[in-house]
Amino acid sequence: MFQVDNLILMSYRFPTRRYSVLALVVIVKAISTIALLGCNESTTLVAEPIDASQNTDDEELQDFIRATYVKAVNDPESALLRGRLGMIYDANGFHDAAIETYRQAYELDSEDARWPYLESLALGTQGRLREALHSMNLALEIDSTYVASHLAKGFWLMDLGDFEGACESFDDAARINTLSRDHIAINAGRAQCNLELGDLDAAARALDSISTEQLPRYVELLQARIYRAQGKSLPNGLAIASKDSKDQPSWSDPIAGAVVEYTRGLSGETLLAQELIEGGRAADALPLITSLIERYQAESHLIELHSSALIALNRIDEAIDALNNGLSEFPASHLIRFNLASLLESTGQFDKALSHYEGVIDSKSDFIPAYDAQVGLLLQKGATSNARGVLRASLEYRQPDWNTYYRLGVLDGALGNWEESVRNFSYSIELAPRNSDAYANMALSLGELKRTDEAKNAITRARAFAPDSPKVKRAMETLIANGVLEGE
Repeated sequence: MFQVDNLILMSYRFPTRRYSVLALVVIVKAISTIALLGCNESTTLVAEPIDASQNTDDEELQDFIRATYVKAVNDPESALLRGRLGMIYDANGFHDAAIETYRQAYELDSEDARWPYLESLALGTQGRLREALHSMNLALEIDSTYVASHLAKGFWLMDLGDFEGACESFDDAARINTLSRDHIAINAGRAQCNLELGDLDAAARALDSISTEQLPRYVELLQARIYRAQGKSLPNGLAIASKDSKDQPSWSDPIAGAVVEYTRGLSGETLLAQELIEGGRAADALPLITSLIERYQAESHLIELHSSALIALNRIDEAIDALNNGLSEFPASHLIRFNLASLLESTGQFDKALSHYEGVIDSKSDFIPAYDAQVGLLLQKGATSNARGVLRASLEYRQPDWNTYYRLGVLDGALGNWEESVRNFSYSIELAPRNSDAYANMALSLGELKRTDEAKNAITRARAFAPDSPKVKRAMETLIANGVLEGE
């Protein structure tokens, strides 16, 4: 099992052969010498603790790191102090320092599975999955009963394409008594790895064993994939779940959960609050965010974080109030105003949203997301000419990109500005030479200008790049109907 501060006592049975007193003394001295050598060796082999206190400007966090660092220096053979220092680094985003410090803790105590386990999670957050698997296997050698170890290993193996190994890990987890939340993750993992291996029956059985009315989105997506693989039509409840999603399964993990207790300072606590919101625990994040706002009153980004938590809890009116109040305190904050505009737009308050998008551009003229959001909302209101004007104004600040010129070409075409439309599609094609949609639309604009040969050339290129594209086919039909092309 995972050890906390317990001393592990090991007993040995000596042979029954009789020894002289002198021999026993020699044996005892030899054992003592070996023990002393072992102690000396551990002291020399484990590096000095890492001091990462200067990696932050937050004085509260600096003091917290230094206090534990000094303790680790004064007791260099304490794996527990070294591990706690690693947890501080981990909780506050110093991942490289955390990984190395966890390794030091493991060198000091190779019987405590927490240290290689936490090291593996830190490596996993950096995408270093093969290293993470090596450390996880060390943890499993010490304690094979911790379900979270098998689950993390299983999903990492799937990320690396080792679906058979992943299935074995999920099966190992299933042999351990688990909580209902773990049961969902185990069988979701089993379903996915069997699905990837082509065993649809095993995948379906794994999901059928999950009995809950509110399935996580990850599970719904797996169900949709299995239905499609079996050639079945999706039930109504799974129609949306067939879309891509970044949702991942979750499970209980008290060891990793203990790490958050070592979060300190503005940066670390802000990161924790964001992770809580993203992990579906916005209610837990709210008290933390409220405390941060009281302690760091000059930090405008905490207002945005507060609104994000309220939105996640579907407390939209409160989120709008929080942003409005924040804007009163920080009238120059373009991000608060932009988030307020986005939230107002989502609730159908279009005129207010447009006013705030304009305010964002007035205060920060190079903030491109405000231009794009305003264009989208204007188009939604049918104000095509205004949308075109906003998009064209953004060209002064944005890097040239094919999509902006493509959108301008479409808008100019919708307004009958055929020459401008052709010009913008040409710019788009210069930046993306194989853009079949731009060629197809340019052909339509050229057709309106009676530049027949150029229109034919443009649609020919479009068909060469994407012969089965619906947009290309519709452009062909329109050109034929307008007499630019002859029917095939």
